[in-house]
Amino acid sequence: MTGLTVQGPVARGRDPRRVDVPVGGTRTFGTCACGSCDWDLPIAGEPDFRGALVADGAVWWVVNLSDREPLFVASVDHPGEATAVRPGERLPFGFDMAIVTPSRGPATVSVTVFASVPEAPVPLRPRCPAVHPGVPALDPDARYYAVLEALCEPGGVLAPTSADIAGRLGLSPRAVDAHIDYLVRKLDLPEPATRRHGWKRMALIAHVRRSGVMPLARTA
Repeated sequence: MTGLTVQGPVARGRDPRRVDVPVGGTRTFGTCACGSCDWDLPIAGEPDFRGALVADGAVWWVVNLSDREPLFVASVDHPGEATAVRPGERLPFGFDMAIVTPSRGPATVSVTVFASVPEAPVPLRPRCPAVHPGVPALDPDARYYAVLEALCEPGGVLAPTSADIAGRLGLSPRAVDAHIDYLVRKLDLPEPATRRHGWKRMALIAHVRRSGVMPLARTA
């Protein structure tokens, strides 16, 4: 693992706040009503949701900084299978993507953790100047790849929504959104000058059609 990216809650029409955690580093997050709390990732919302994330080699750690409330950590693919981190406790996790919330059920605030996995080094070889560099490799066995396949399957005129894809794959819409966010970051897709609802899904479809990173492509 090369590090973490921690993303705060996403408000419609606004960019989410993100904080990078380098290997060996620690970053804090927490709710704040006064606007002056010294968190690396301050979050507006209910009180006493606070903790720290530590990037440490093959795993990452969640530290509960609350005095009395537990934190719950779950893979985005299985949000119902959460692990409780009690006040003052420090536990390791190995998920590629995870949700940290202040409760087992639906929560009004949360942070999403993206773990960066180092890619195998590619030997340097002479390259023909007429050949363009390839796109980032995608793992066909990863869950994000299944989300991309469902998104880009030929079909109707409109791209499937996160709820549509979630129903097909047995995920939650929130997990689908997290996979889509991951793909947009991994493929380094630029934001359009004018952002519209669903622009990330459409950008992924256009990228697949343009680059041929997978055999399926939506033509509409």
